[in-house]
Amino acid sequence: MTTLQEATTASSPTMRLVERVSNRLGRFSRRGFLVRTAVVGSAIVVDPRNYVLTPMTASAAVGCGPAASCAAGYTVMCCTINKGVNACPPGTFAAGWWKAADSSWCCGGYRYITDCNASCSKCTSGCSDDNICSSGCWSCSCKCGSKSTCDQRRVCCNAFRYGQCNTHVKCSGGVACRVVSCVAPYKWANCTTTSLSDNATAEHNAPCLQGCSPISRKYDALGSLGSPLGASTGPDRAVGDGIGKYVNYQHGAISWRPENGAHAVFGYAYTVWVAQGRERGSLGYPRGDKVVTSGKWVQYFDKGGIADTASSATALVLGVAYGRWRQLGGYSGVLGYPITNRVVSSDRWIQYFEHGVIADTTSSVTAYLSGTSYTVWKALGGEKSALGFPVKDRVVSSDRWIQYFERGVIADTTSTTTQSVTGAVFTRWKQDGAETGRWGYPVGPATAVDGGGTQQAFEGGVLTV
Repeated sequence: MTTLQEATTASSPTMRLVERVSNRLGRFSRRGFLVRTAVVGSAIVVDPRNYVLTPMTASAAVGCGPAASCAAGYTVMCCTINKGVNACPPGTFAAGWWKAADSSWCCGGYRYITDCNASCSKCTSGCSDDNICSSGCWSCSCKCGSKSTCDQRRVCCNAFRYGQCNTHVKCSGGVACRVVSCVAPYKWANCTTTSLSDNATAEHNAPCLQGCSPISRKYDALGSLGSPLGASTGPDRAVGDGIGKYVNYQHGAISWRPENGAHAVFGYAYTVWVAQGRERGSLGYPRGDKVVTSGKWVQYFDKGGIADTASSATALVLGVAYGRWRQLGGYSGVLGYPITNRVVSSDRWIQYFEHGVIADTTSSVTAYLSGTSYTVWKALGGEKSALGFPVKDRVVSSDRWIQYFERGVIADTTSTTTQSVTGAVFTRWKQDGAETGRWGYPVGPATAVDGGGTQQAFEGGVLTV
């Protein structure tokens, strides 16, 4: 196995490449050429093909950036010791922050580093001098980071506090770990705006932190750690379909694919999406963010939607029903929000919305029902009525409309009230040419005939069967 020392001997081609590449890196200028060559050299040994052929930084290839050893004197990243979570671990609190300019991890902008100091959970002695309690009082103890990661920086060793955060806590222990963000901590934590700077920390990193990407930009736009997503729980990862990427957070995820961009899924929508298989499941990638309107919300995905209202349970719209619903305007269209999931029987299915239904049978096309025809159909008993399932969309002409069902129709004209035709009358009316035949449109309800039978008035006369 080639070591870093062997790979970067003065006469080797690798060393000459290191020198050329490191000379182009200005971000480590404050730490000098030796730091630049060390980081670039490490990157080429760890991941030579990706570093040389793709636009990434040396510290990105290494994973932890410069000054990652315990001897360097810096504190470990919180995600390294907090199960991947980029947040202060239990027993610590945000105690102060600084910023570092031109960080590649924040797409060339400022990176904000927040110290999570230990609490004085065991005692409070020593606080009178510098507001740092004695090390024996700390909620953690000094050690170096695990050798299972390149982030082997100090854990709970450095005894200082910048002090812009949680100023009501007058005494604390040393710095347990560091949280990073591309959004200033006074926007998401209880911190003041007093600013300190240390540009030497701009490229400090850990493999469990996310880097500059469309996902990170989306996360920052939502408020970073102050967003509904909470803290990240790992870096950008590939979905596994050769297309998209995602980052998981405490309360959701941001998923990205080129055609859709990056979108967040959180709350109960996230729970449903995960249960459906996430990006590779029945819903696919999110096509947009959650839309919230007056007690209702909806989120669209490539292959379906999730929605909820104050008066209904969370519902999924999938497949053909999703296509028709979106075609009809989605949640802002004639059907409104879904209020039930699709109900499937052996040869048919139906799904209810606020103002109508979408239904299908093996012997008909997918049809939707809304407006007056939906009101009448529902009053008669819906799919369990004498009409059954809708089998066609409503057909509208200049002064009239009609909609067909399995065993009848609902129809209306400008000169009549809405009427339904079912049973034996429907059978005979249909045999005689239906609405284009001798009888035309119904103008009154069906009534019983003395001695048996049924009659109903139509434009062309009274039909008795």
